[in-house]
Amino acid sequence: NGRFFTSKPHIAGDRRQKELAELLQAQWKSYGFDSVEMPEYEVLLSMPQVDHPNKVEIVQNGTVVYETAGQYNVRRKQPFLYTPYFPYSGNGTAEGELVFANHCQDNDFTELANLTITVKGKIVICKSIGSSVLRAAMYGAIGVLLYPDPEITSKLGTRPQDTFPNTPWNPADAVFEKPLRYIFGDPLTPHFPSIPGMYRRPLNESKLPSIPAQPISFEEAKHILSRMKGEEVPSSWKGALNITYRLGPGFESPNTTVRLTINNQVNVQPIYNVIGTITGSNEPDRYVLIGNHRDAFLYGAVDPSSGTATLAEMARVMGNLLKSGYRPRRTIKFCSWGAEEFGLIGSVEWVEEHSKILSDRAIVYLNTDVAVGGNFVLVAQSCPSFAKFIFSWAKKIPDPNAQNGKTSMYDIMVERTPSKTYKGEPQVVPYLYMSDYIPFYNSIGVPSADFSYFFGHNNKMELYPVYHTQHDNFYWMKTFVDPKFEFHKTMAMFQGGMLLELADMDVLPFDFARTAESLERLFPLLSAYKSTGMKVDPIVKAIVKFKNASKSFVEAKAQLTGKEDPIYLRMVNDQMLQAEKAFVRADTYSSDSITKNVVSPRGYFPGIHEANLLAKRTHNYEELKKQLSVVTAAINSAADFLKP
Repeated sequence: NGRFFTSKPHIAGDRRQKELAELLQAQWKSYGFDSVEMPEYEVLLSMPQVDHPNKVEIVQNGTVVYETAGQYNVRRKQPFLYTPYFPYSGNGTAEGELVFANHCQDNDFTELANLTITVKGKIVICKSIGSSVLRAAMYGAIGVLLYPDPEITSKLGTRPQDTFPNTPWNPADAVFEKPLRYIFGDPLTPHFPSIPGMYRRPLNESKLPSIPAQPISFEEAKHILSRMKGEEVPSSWKGALNITYRLGPGFESPNTTVRLTINNQVNVQPIYNVIGTITGSNEPDRYVLIGNHRDAFLYGAVDPSSGTATLAEMARVMGNLLKSGYRPRRTIKFCSWGAEEFGLIGSVEWVEEHSKILSDRAIVYLNTDVAVGGNFVLVAQSCPSFAKFIFSWAKKIPDPNAQNGKTSMYDIMVERTPSKTYKGEPQVVPYLYMSDYIPFYNSIGVPSADFSYFFGHNNKMELYPVYHTQHDNFYWMKTFVDPKFEFHKTMAMFQGGMLLELADMDVLPFDFARTAESLERLFPLLSAYKSTGMKVDPIVKAIVKFKNASKSFVEAKAQLTGKEDPIYLRMVNDQMLQAEKAFVRADTYSSDSITKNVVSPRGYFPGIHEANLLAKRTHNYEELKKQLSVVTAAINSAADFLKP
């Protein structure tokens, strides 16, 4: 499966994407799924022009003295030109002096201002994959260059023998891509599915970035940075290139500028999801969902094809179970999403199209995006109420890293990523890496989780080095991560086991004591708002109310045997589902168009946070006051659902 899915580039909107969707549809039908749909959405995608690639040039006295490659041949036998770009970057040409802006975050621009360096009217260069083009534009930059500094993705050094294909670390020509958007889903149809007949806003209202931006390799960045003038950067800003990092603005040579030319095109194109349904025998109106996206920025052996291969294997095993006479108690839905890399478009559009029925019927969504990005440790991203169930399955599955009596996935997690909050447990990551679980949890309150084997270096987990580059390919996976594909097999067993138990168990596994504890950990944050004169006591009281209700509910739930009246058990299960979904309110203040959940597992209240930022900009605190009440009402409602 892995070799097949990564044999050709499969970018959203291209022919290969539809071919893979049709293949999965045919496979799932052959497995005996009750229905397999392939919904189509017409969405706005941004693509490079292969015949007119984007350019970064150094211009001296009107003459181009250096130019980046623009395109790379990424296959020896069958040449294929890889044209790196940032989807949804602003188009056009920007020319001016260059300023080094570290990671392009607020604190970096504040530091530059303290050093009396302005980025207004300048092009900035930033050194990490997390750099924010939006922030650069807010501070007045007219263009952005972004490169992966070797200190982050080439930690053994920059010599050929220290990098791919000789090691798993990024080589000199690696170029990182990501969509330049902070709003999820189709840019033209926020809140609506992008199906025929729906309102599409004008392109100029789609809130896409206004300034041009382009990714470059660290080799290209070295050519550019080595020519810069100005003071040396602060010591904490220095990267691992063998140069003197300087702030700028501008170059040592007089009359020299950097020119950035972006020729991307935006067009409405079809994308496809595949939804395979196995109807439940006892509770067909309760859905357990599992999904992964198909599209990649190029080959995507890790992201997403490790997850696609894992999902395909689970579907195959499910087919064998169906043929042996198995039928789940609840309905199971297998989901293959399109255009995730462009802003979770496929999953967002499907959730928007079916939001009412999913809000009522969906029990849980399991996501497998980067199923295997390394072989160091399993990382689980989840809402608090789902953590203990995840642990129960991690304890059952042997880890390929088994050693010294530590045999299970759970053992390795505790050893390598211990929790700072719960002694003796592994950490659960609070939705750190954006993927297709976001619309389920943030928009409609469906408990969600994402699972990934992570890369490790110096006994610490980190994002795999070739993430979103042209070198995320089958050779990288097979050579450096999973030669025998035992980690892929382990992930299929782990997630498949959870899927079947969730579909068949009498009483759902959600633990609201964990939810209450996560809310209590927000008390210091509330105290900070109180110091500004905001009334936070109602939220504190609501959290105490929820804690008391959850304590009583957990104690009563512990007495259940599963042999009670099925109608009573369904009522208890529905209490849990409604309590989770009570945290979703349509009046949550949000700039991303889909966040309606008042609580983030990351440890803050999104609506309050964004309203506070608005208040700082406008000195109007009415929206912040409103959001404090929105959160209070949501927590009180969740507590009510847990009462007998």
